[in-house]
Amino acid sequence: MNTNSLFTSLEEIVRNLEKKRLADVFRFVSFKPFEKFGPHQHVRIEINYVKKGNCILKLENESVCFSENEIMIVCSNVKHSFEAGAEGTILMQLEFLPEIFSRFDSSENNINVGLTPVTIFSEANHLIKIVNNVRIMRAVQRIVNELNTKSKYYQHLVVMYYAELLILIYRHMDEAYLPICTNDSLKKAISFLRMNFYTNITMEEVAQHAGIGVRYLRKLFSHHLNISPLDYLNQIRINKSIDLLKNTELSIKEVCFTCGFKSPQYFSRVFKQQMGISPKEILNR
Repeated sequence: MNTNSLFTSLEEIVRNLEKKRLADVFRFVSFKPFEKFGPHQHVRIEINYVKKGNCILKLENESVCFSENEIMIVCSNVKHSFEAGAEGTILMQLEFLPEIFSRFDSSENNINVGLTPVTIFSEANHLIKIVNNVRIMRAVQRIVNELNTKSKYYQHLVVMYYAELLILIYRHMDEAYLPICTNDSLKKAISFLRMNFYTNITMEEVAQHAGIGVRYLRKLFSHHLNISPLDYLNQIRINKSIDLLKNTELSIKEVCFTCGFKSPQYFSRVFKQQMGISPKEILNR
């Protein structure tokens, strides 16, 4: 696709968006300690990045805690309420109609049918929690910044950033779940590992969450993935550490503890085992 046809495609998407509403909410907002909002629901997809503090998002049947640098994605028509933490909360908010993402739906051409708003933002994924994903946070921030500054051709940039955001969320969902696996216990274990990799998690806790014993947990991972649960956990941590090393100013030691490793020495050893190079060497690539 040449530059002219790409620009024409962007023009068409921008033009077709109803009243060119690229977002309904795009802001940074502060909440006082224990301040509450809701319950309410809306058609808009809501993305909140916790810039400072912590908070609780309450749904009809569950409450989910969010801490600094975590992202919550609330899908359309999900009834929810918000409560700030003891020290207050600062959120970067972005809310937009699902029609934004529908412009990137390639299923009509049989291209990557799985990459659609319907499959990602379904009832099963009514609330998505994303931990330590710098690229998704930055995609949201770019959209918010462009909508606030409104520089020339900002609409076109915002449309491209939405496409990037959709792909990054899709990647996260693809990595966080195991759709090809039919074993519910293994799915629960994998989901729990991916949501808690940055904590001092134990295999006993993983097994308990999945409703099975540790021995059977190891058997499931060996049978379906040909890997141990601990090695799988370390793979998650190493993948996240590479992202942080390449996309943040965090030191190697800070990345080590952010990703759940107990010591820089162990982090370096596991990193070199999996990547063949040290964390320091990855910075020079």
